[in-house]
Amino acid sequence: MNSRRIFAARAVVLPLCLSSLCLAQSAPAPAARNSVVIVHVKPDMVNEWIALQKNELIPAQKKGGVKTRTTYQTVLGNSFEYVTVTPSAKFAELDGPSPLVGALGAEGAARLTAKLSKCLDSRQVFISNSLPELSYLPTGELPPMGVFSRRRIAPGKMQEYEDFIKTEILPIYKKAKEPYTVTRRGLGANNNDVTSISWVNKASDLDAGPPTTRALGAAGAAKLAARTAGLATLVDQVVRRRVAELSY
Repeated sequence: MNSRRIFAARAVVLPLCLSSLCLAQSAPAPAARNSVVIVHVKPDMVNEWIALQKNELIPAQKKGGVKTRTTYQTVLGNSFEYVTVTPSAKFAELDGPSPLVGALGAEGAARLTAKLSKCLDSRQVFISNSLPELSYLPTGELPPMGVFSRRRIAPGKMQEYEDFIKTEILPIYKKAKEPYTVTRRGLGANNNDVTSISWVNKASDLDAGPPTTRALGAAGAAKLAARTAGLATLVDQVVRRRVAELSY
């Protein structure tokens, strides 16, 4: 087995090794507006990227004033994909120096950015807006794992789709007392993309099926889903788990 495959195997095993640590902590409810960074890490650079996050980036973010960050790894989907969410209160924050520059200075920030960049195949940054009127968090905190369903809403159908979620989907989650959140992508991405997240505490919770299937049966849930035809197209559906050592 060559070194690239060894690193790739470790990358797949890593989230399983961290699962008990992840399940011990919950993340706060999402802010009204967040900055989202999605990276695809090179398979043979996963360990180096994680070490840089823990030992250099997170300390610099804390020093630079980033109050909280939550990082998820995709465990069903592209397992080399990591998603980091931080609050973004005002766009005016972009006018000043970044938290990294504030913590490390321009040269130090550039060096760290270069080290992180060499670990990546791609990096996307965009704004995500929470839709609390379409969400339900009975405890006020996010469980450590979720099914992330991203849908692209047809032009002119956003309000109709939101009404569908509010009247048809949200009541089912509320009755089941299971957390469900909805966000909409903003600047930096396609703002017709809406992500709904059905949250669970552990992977085995997925075996019971989604609340819609449990409430309506397979046939009823299929009929409900069919009502979104013409409203939205499913872009992707993945499972992500919070990585506690890369969050604070």
